[in-house]
Amino acid sequence: MTELKCSEYIMEDDPDHVPCRCPICGGFLPSHFPLDKQFKCKKCGTELMAFADIDKETGEEEEWGKICPISNQKVSE
Repeated sequence: MTELKCSEYIMEDDPDHVPCRCPICGGFLPSHFPLDKQFKCKKCGTELMAFADIDKETGEEEEWGKICPISNQKVSE
């Protein structure tokens, strides 16, 4: 079974915060990506989706999670 390659994200407004990277090509992702719909990596064309971690006690979404591919890479690197 193939392991899904994801990258971690954290929602930060800190100007020193390093942007998230695409889990496929390593390209930088926009600092504000949608949390409720898919978006594409502008470098490789892979469709991505962010999945927030859920607080086990309250059931609420955390301000961090994973960005995972939901399609194959579209553009060669």
